[in-house]
Amino acid sequence: MFQMFPLLAVSLVAYTILTFTIGTGWIDREIIGIPMVSGDVWTITYGYAYIIGSMAFLFVELLRATQTGTDSILNHALSVVVFIVALLLFIIVKGFGNSIFFVFVTMTFLDFMAGFIVTTVTARRDFGVAGGVLGGG
Repeated sequence: MFQMFPLLAVSLVAYTILTFTIGTGWIDREIIGIPMVSGDVWTITYGYAYIIGSMAFLFVELLRATQTGTDSILNHALSVVVFIVALLLFIIVKGFGNSIFFVFVTMTFLDFMAGFIVTTVTARRDFGVAGGVLGGG
């Protein structure tokens, strides 16, 4: 059951809740500033932390894309839905048209495309193996 749920949907829901309850100001709030040897200060904001957490989810999704079965097919279908919802939010809804959310939309696109491509290649390979065994007699 858990395998079929796209993890990037969690990021999408979190962003939506934060944006509708707090507004877009949370993206630019500083979490920490780390002084560097060069004298620069590396500033990590909540927006960047959101992207880093979403990238971790994307990594897990890419690993899950290599699995086959009905759960993975449903996961890919739901990933398409997450991408479409994120894209519509980016284009239509106030507070979502920014670079942080655009990077997230790009990640949802990569998730569903990777799942589609891996599933297609795996199906071709399985079909080719089955065809060779059955045809070679």
